[in-house]
Amino acid sequence: TDAGHYRCVAENGAGTAAKVVTLVLQSAPAVVVTPGAVTARAGQRVLLHCVVSGEPTPSVEWQRDGEPLPEGPHARVLPNATLLLPAVAHRDAGRYSCLARNALGSAIAHSSLDVQGELHQVRGRLVGVINAHKLGVSPLDASMLDDPQSGTTTIQSSIGSIPPAVGPLMRVLVTIIAPIYWSLAHASGATRSGFLLTQGTFQHESQLEFATGELLRVTHLARGVDATGALRVDSVISGSVPESLGEAAVLLQDFSERYVRTGTGQLSGGSVQSFLRDGHILRARCNHTIVYDPAVGPQPPRVQHLRARAITASYDPATEQLRFQLRASLDAGNEGNQCPLGFILDPGQLYCVDLDECQSNQCQHECRNSLGSYHCLCPPGYRL
Repeated sequence: TDAGHYRCVAENGAGTAAKVVTLVLQSAPAVVVTPGAVTARAGQRVLLHCVVSGEPTPSVEWQRDGEPLPEGPHARVLPNATLLLPAVAHRDAGRYSCLARNALGSAIAHSSLDVQGELHQVRGRLVGVINAHKLGVSPLDASMLDDPQSGTTTIQSSIGSIPPAVGPLMRVLVTIIAPIYWSLAHASGATRSGFLLTQGTFQHESQLEFATGELLRVTHLARGVDATGALRVDSVISGSVPESLGEAAVLLQDFSERYVRTGTGQLSGGSVQSFLRDGHILRARCNHTIVYDPAVGPQPPRVQHLRARAITASYDPATEQLRFQLRASLDAGNEGNQCPLGFILDPGQLYCVDLDECQSNQCQHECRNSLGSYHCLCPPGYRL
């Protein structure tokens, strides 16, 4: 209690002089962490507050399970010594300690974190029209198994009540489960899976255009997690698929999709998907637009790459079941968080906007701009 400011005043006939001296009492650190125990759902943001006192001002180090906690995309120490975990996963569970040190000693305080409800299952419904055949309400179920060793997530899905008239055609429509593999893909580095990014609430529009001219659209609405911990996804499909796929032996090839952050709470994705139809290659261009509440979680890198491999598809006419299986992973690619070719950085330097190449007369005749690209068209009666 003797610490404080002391003022010495001297006076004589010639005037007055004063001097202020500050007395600081050195002390060993004292530390308190709040809250003392936290239970959070996977994907939730967690703050652990560390209140430290002592003189000289102590240095602060956070530990998990007795080891120094490295800072990065999964953990950050704020200027006031609070630990921020932006989107917790099961790997983040454990005992957290705030260690304070100065010249007179050290002190430590602890908190525990339990993470529950990591997403492992998806349930939903599919309705719509394919090749003029109307679907009933088709139940959709999917499950996932994460394999950190291989850096992938295995996803298995089953869609029921698919009539035999369209079931064989739908074997190439892995786009039906696009929001599922995007939500559940194994994420590495600074990337965030779709579920952690959105907390399972988003709208996902997909369009698949076959090289033979057929066009198919799917609108997916993810409505969060139900009481059992399953993500709810409802989808509406409309359009057509090449009829030649019905009787053919079909093999789905591995593919990569590039997702670009094109606005606040908006991603645009694209890929070229290939299928072997009786040994002959057939390609389709797939585009995605995802809209979500940007306030839910941390923003992703400007560019992310999703890789789908070991893709299998089958249809059983006896049970009217359409099944897909694949392994999915998500990473930041090699762009170094830069906008890819065909995009430029927005004025606020937060996301990428499409570059309209047609404004610079890239084509001799008609130019048609598309997201991240463009196409030249010939007049009627001519071809490229």
